[in-house]
Amino acid sequence: MTLLRYLVVGCLNTVLGYGLIYAAMYFLQFPVLEANALGYAGAVLVGFALNRRWTFASQDHALGSLIRYFAVLAVAYGANLAMVMYAVEGLALDHYWAQATGAGPYVLIGFLGSRYYAFRGRRRVSALAVPEVAPEPDPLPLIHRPIDLSIVVPCYNEEAVLPETMRRLSGLLEKLMKMGMISTESCVVYVDDGSRDGTWRLIESLAARSPWVRGIKLSRNRGHQNALLAGLFTAEGEAVITVDADLQDDLLAIERMIELYVSGREIVYGVRKSRHSDTFFKRFSAQLYYRVLQMMGVEIIYNHADYRLMGRAAIEALREFQESNLFLRGIIPQLGFPFGVVYYDRAERFAGESKYPLRKMLSLAWQGVTSFSTIPLRLITGLGILMSLGSLLVTVWIVWIKLFTDRAVPGWASIVVPIYTLGGIQLLCLGIMGEYLAKIYTETKRRPRYVIEKTVGQRPAPHLRPAMESMEAQVS
Repeated sequence: MTLLRYLVVGCLNTVLGYGLIYAAMYFLQFPVLEANALGYAGAVLVGFALNRRWTFASQDHALGSLIRYFAVLAVAYGANLAMVMYAVEGLALDHYWAQATGAGPYVLIGFLGSRYYAFRGRRRVSALAVPEVAPEPDPLPLIHRPIDLSIVVPCYNEEAVLPETMRRLSGLLEKLMKMGMISTESCVVYVDDGSRDGTWRLIESLAARSPWVRGIKLSRNRGHQNALLAGLFTAEGEAVITVDADLQDDLLAIERMIELYVSGREIVYGVRKSRHSDTFFKRFSAQLYYRVLQMMGVEIIYNHADYRLMGRAAIEALREFQESNLFLRGIIPQLGFPFGVVYYDRAERFAGESKYPLRKMLSLAWQGVTSFSTIPLRLITGLGILMSLGSLLVTVWIVWIKLFTDRAVPGWASIVVPIYTLGGIQLLCLGIMGEYLAKIYTETKRRPRYVIEKTVGQRPAPHLRPAMESMEAQVS
């Protein structure tokens, strides 16, 4: 991951360097040598800043790191030049292949030298690390009684995996009841988010056979976040756990969640220990996503999705949040209740296919940024100020060329390039502002976030309760 960040910074340096060189040559009329010096200097300084703060997270003194960084670059450039010359003269390669061959030692020496020499004082603890539990709440007496628990499972076209999910959850409920951790009125609530397959038929079938199964059918597909919310607000019980139907979340973590809840945590987050089961792209994009949210000022639990326990007080507080643009991962940390964290290993999907393709993941990421941060709007303001200053400098340069030199030859570059640059920036800014205006429009309509078409299952009938209460008494 560190090497990938280093390569990303290298690509940004290349783009920035060439951009400065061509801007100096076309707009400032610099000679080739001076333009190249400016481009390389700017790229090196920006690369140093990015590598120090982002790639290696160094805590060394900036001046000492800069001197060592220059030394590493000097060695890397020397190795690059030697390799290119050997490839041309010794291996008789053409200049293009020789340059490509020289990139290998340059990247290798640059990365190793930066990691172990230039930026050797790295932070050992990630800024996104999450403590196992929140600061200790006020001492509360342990409740030696079973809690009334509901497990909410949102489902969308989960016919392939749902039978196994039902089997495992039913076994878990029986185990927790025998251990005396949950009451016999605990249940599993399956929320059908407008599935087009046989998901609802499976839910109805199980609810007819088991007194501990409830079913909620939404009138149409409203999205994962709204399905979760429907289950949270409909489920009974003093504590509710939300978990996806794909069996990737470790159900054994529920026992530890209940223990933390009983000890005084109103919210317990399920957090992944690692992302080894993800593809490289998903792992990289997820880590980048959490870092971007952190930079934007969004309070979020790192590597936590929607696997969590919430007490009744937290759920009732969540009802006060009336926005239509839901991003529960950002809303729930704002509730402010004592929380705990349970770490678990995430497995592969048991069956079926993921309901979060790239398009939905990007949509959720953008929802998280625009629902909880105004920094994109502030960046537009800063960009406008920079462009205004740039325009002022260009104006001064034009006046200087016109009055004090004989180089005032009109060229298309000085006209066309600013027009297209400013046009692109304006369209980008309008798009960001339009996204926020669209959210305002959605919120002001106050439309319902979901509509429940039907429900199945109910609390055990009166003639069954004595037997269940007897079972509960024997367990306790």
